[in-house]
Amino acid sequence: MRAVSTTAEVLFTTVTAMGRPRIYDEPRIATAVRLPVSLRDRLDTVATQREVSINYLVVRAVSDYLRRLPPPDTLERAPRRAAKVAP
Repeated sequence: MRAVSTTAEVLFTTVTAMGRPRIYDEPRIATAVRLPVSLRDRLDTVATQREVSINYLVVRAVSDYLRRLPPPDTLERAPRRAAKVAP
């Protein structure tokens, strides 16, 4: 009887080496976002067609949106609604 099998070691090394390459250097966090079902379905369709993950599309879209967003002091603000006074 052999105490240790080298086959398991080779298999473990192979499996750990099969992960996706990291494309971001910055640490990641998981964040839950509520989306309308129709938007989630569109994301799924587009991700499948382009053979990328939904996460990849969302990260790219949010990053692009924030890059193009004008500074807050240049935005016109809607007038605030007056608070309702209880009778």
